[in-house]
Amino acid sequence: MRELDWLILRKLYERRSMSKAAEDLYITQSALTKRVKAIEQEWGIEVVKRSNQGVTFTEDGRYLVKKAGIMLDFLGEIREHFSERHGVKELVRVGVPNSFARLHMPKLLKGYVDAYNRLQFKTFPNSSDMLIRQITDGTIDIAIVCGDYPFLGEKICLFEEELYIMAPMGTALEDVEHLPIIESYLNPMVKLLLNQWWKDHFGESLHAAHFVPYSDIAIEMVENGLGICFLFGSDWAFDRSRFQLIPIYNKEQEPVSRRVWMMLSDSCYRNQDIMDFISFTEEYYHVNKIERK
Repeated sequence: MRELDWLILRKLYERRSMSKAAEDLYITQSALTKRVKAIEQEWGIEVVKRSNQGVTFTEDGRYLVKKAGIMLDFLGEIREHFSERHGVKELVRVGVPNSFARLHMPKLLKGYVDAYNRLQFKTFPNSSDMLIRQITDGTIDIAIVCGDYPFLGEKICLFEEELYIMAPMGTALEDVEHLPIIESYLNPMVKLLLNQWWKDHFGESLHAAHFVPYSDIAIEMVENGLGICFLFGSDWAFDRSRFQLIPIYNKEQEPVSRRVWMMLSDSCYRNQDIMDFISFTEEYYHVNKIERK
């Protein structure tokens, strides 16, 4: 069993709810359910019984919960012993694009710190194409990259995010052709994708009225009546009573989206704590497959 499994057992026993335990641990409910099933399969037992009222622990489950406290204390003592010897935490350098830094990085790191807290992080903000260069030349250890860029190392697809137009409430898709566009994307692949979609939909090339470096600035400009903007992901903060996200579809009526990857340099394998962070991130986004391209 992993340390995360012991944490899951303890938190689930405290909360008696899959959804609440997953929220406290900063992982998805499906990821938590998957780990509980893995524990049950590993020991050939039933840990909990599920009902509309929540979860009830079996006798075997309560036994594991008792041992969870012992195991977590034991692992904590080991970490403390070696951290005192070495004095400082391992530094991991993570490159992130602005959208991931705004929407995902704080919660991801909060979840990791609550569960492990063994690493020191230094983030390098940049566009995805530049992050590919940085991980290739060794400037960073891990790169979060938006889009399907070629990469010779190992990479993990974390999730897909769909593309939207942020516009005033009541705006129809056909109306956006005549509204000023606030361009906020530094990624050249995104610009190519948007130009192609705009040309397919409106028959002409996309023309921006304003240029800003980040999506959150573009959102503020939309809120001040300066136009519309394109956003990947639906979790951006803005006044939902005044503005809306219009989903974008391709010719086949499928949502336009992009994949978000975690790319790993060879330096990741020098330290088990870094590998534990990678495993935690896979659990957080409910993925467990490393793709080699």
